[in-house]
Amino acid sequence: MTYLKLLLIRHAQSLGNAESRMEGQSSTPLSSLGQQQTQQLARYLQRHTAPPTHCYSSPLLRAVQTAEPLIAPYPGVAISPVDNLQELHQGIFQGLTWAEATARYPEFCRQLTHTLTYCPVPQAETLDAVWQRAQQCAHELSKHPSEDVVWAISHGGFMQHLIAAILGCDRTWQITIGYTAIFEFWLARGHEDAATNRFNPECWQIKQFNNTEHLVDDF
Repeated sequence: MTYLKLLLIRHAQSLGNAESRMEGQSSTPLSSLGQQQTQQLARYLQRHTAPPTHCYSSPLLRAVQTAEPLIAPYPGVAISPVDNLQELHQGIFQGLTWAEATARYPEFCRQLTHTLTYCPVPQAETLDAVWQRAQQCAHELSKHPSEDVVWAISHGGFMQHLIAAILGCDRTWQITIGYTAIFEFWLARGHEDAATNRFNPECWQIKQFNNTEHLVDDF
């Protein structure tokens, strides 16, 4: 049986991450540590995964700078920017640290930390909008034919929703996603319409989930 092999990859550490900023859709470069992480990831992918046939990336700089070294060994593959792979827009919090946010919006931040009920951040992307974006993105990625190897570089916040969409969940699960973490799914294209195959794990395989072992050992 042949599969569509889909790798979702979180970008490496950015300068905003290093400063604990809520970057959202602001576009910041990688930190020096992030550049090192990307090189470690590139070596791992070369040794342990099939060469990509397609590479998609969020257009934000930290994602593009992560993608570039990954596909450098594959001159026939170009980075295709996809707006739907962007991080969630953070509204009035975008670009701020939590300390800065609490200083500017103390009452609203107090409300956020005292309830599990969803409180929309002013000017931010709503969770419903993010979920719709994740569903659309998952649909587009899964349209690739069997034998394609698709890499998609995105962001920790959005990837939680995208993974839920790929897995067919009816809710988004919180996942602490590490820098350059790899999620690898194998999808048996053409088997979705057979009702029994929905429950056949041979058709839908998780090969890697939140894998960051390349940051610990040099493979």
